[in-house]
Amino acid sequence: MPAPFLPQMPGSGGAFASVGAIAGPLIMLVTVLRQPGPVKTLRRAGATAPDRARKATTLAIADAPLRPLLRSGVVVREADGRIWLDEAKARRRQWRIGALLGLSAVALGAIVAFAVSMGHHHAAN
Repeated sequence: MPAPFLPQMPGSGGAFASVGAIAGPLIMLVTVLRQPGPVKTLRRAGATAPDRARKATTLAIADAPLRPLLRSGVVVREADGRIWLDEAKARRRQWRIGALLGLSAVALGAIVAFAVSMGHHHAAN
C-alpha cells in the first residue's frame, strides 16, 4: 500500500503538491533563520553591555529588524544612539520563540496526521 498523503481535490497537483505545501514554508523559515540577525550581530561584536555599545550603522544593522527588539528591551539604545544586547532578555525571548515554534510544529503535525487519517479512512470506504 502506498504512503498516504493529504487528501487532494481534483486538479490540485497530487501528492507532490502536498509535500511542497509543507516543505516550501519550512525551507523559507530555515533560510531566514540562517541569516545573521541583529542579536547575533551584536553578540559577535561584543556589544552586550552599555560600555561596549556600538552604532547600528557600523554593524550594518538596518532599523526595521531593530524596532521590535528595541520595543521589547532585548536591544537597548543609549542616548548617543549606540545600541547593545541585553543577554538575559535575549535568552528569554529565544526560549519563548522556541516554545512557540515547537507548539506550532506539534499542531501542524496533528493537523497533517488528522488529514492523512481522514484521507485513508475515505479511501478504505
